[in-house]
Amino acid sequence: MRPLIPMDKKRIVTLAGTLVLAGAVVAAGVYGPSVWKVFRQQSSITDQVVIQSPAVDGTKASDGAQGTVLPDGTAPPGKATPTATAPSTISPPPQVDASSKSKYREPDTKQLDLAPSVAMFFGENALSNDAETLIYGAAWNIHEYVDGYLYGPAAGPQLNEQDIKKYIVFHKTLLDKQIKNEANASKALAFTGYLDVLLNKGIDAFDSKDKARIEQFHQEIHDLDAHLMRNDVNAKVYGATPFATKRT
Repeated sequence: MRPLIPMDKKRIVTLAGTLVLAGAVVAAGVYGPSVWKVFRQQSSITDQVVIQSPAVDGTKASDGAQGTVLPDGTAPPGKATPTATAPSTISPPPQVDASSKSKYREPDTKQLDLAPSVAMFFGENALSNDAETLIYGAAWNIHEYVDGYLYGPAAGPQLNEQDIKKYIVFHKTLLDKQIKNEANASKALAFTGYLDVLLNKGIDAFDSKDKARIEQFHQEIHDLDAHLMRNDVNAKVYGATPFATKRT
């Protein structure tokens, strides 16, 4: 059970408003920097808004995923141990010239093509189309900024470690709210539990500024975006996720 964190009435109202805004974002299908800026401004009305960002313990099963089995027959990785992160107001991702290769790109839903190893979670109606689109948008967006961080402006838009951490927290907040409202989410615990652990890995890696952990996270978010959500057979395969699809 998550620990209870004391919050005054003003803070509770603000957090509730933030979650309502998150719901509006999900409904509108908007995932980029503009709505993130609005979300952060909403969160900054009080001194502190608590967003759960658990640390990752890779030796135990994730909460709610005990007894589940991944598509390759292994147990789902990691257990998230609750801790509290209090994000502060931050600037939106930088606006760059339209001709620059580092310009932020909105998720291209035409490229959404689930790999066989994850399609079963949506094909059997375990998760809704809204959840599918939201997970895809989160993978695409985070992947862009991690590429830009590791490989420079030619590879993707630019943010520093702490802002990328907060960007991941933002997407995780939207995903947590969406999954909580999914009627059949219990059928997809292996997949949603993995996503929870993966995003927490990213939050912890960028918080620590540990380049080795950031690169490990990069490989997983790359495979999630390029191969699991877009099934891009031409992209490099790191094989970094338990859902990795083998190809000839």
